[in-house]
Amino acid sequence: MSAGLKTTVRVEIWIRDDGPGLANTANLFVPFFTTKVNGSGIGLVLSRQIAEAHGGTLTLENRPGLRGCEALLRMPL
Repeated sequence: MSAGLKTTVRVEIWIRDDGPGLANTANLFVPFFTTKVNGSGIGLVLSRQIAEAHGGTLTLENRPGLRGCEALLRMPL
């Protein structure tokens, strides 16, 4: 029997703005959903899939108690 502690070193990249925020966060990662006239709706979905394929995560949400939103990309090193 052996025991060990596994630690994962990760890098976090935060992007924050102070704009109006996200009106509807429910559809952010829904494939082909877009609010833009010429949008395809694959940008955020594809970005999250790439992050997850490499063991990472991607989130996007409104900033709590502040204007704007924040994206967080976490990737293992």
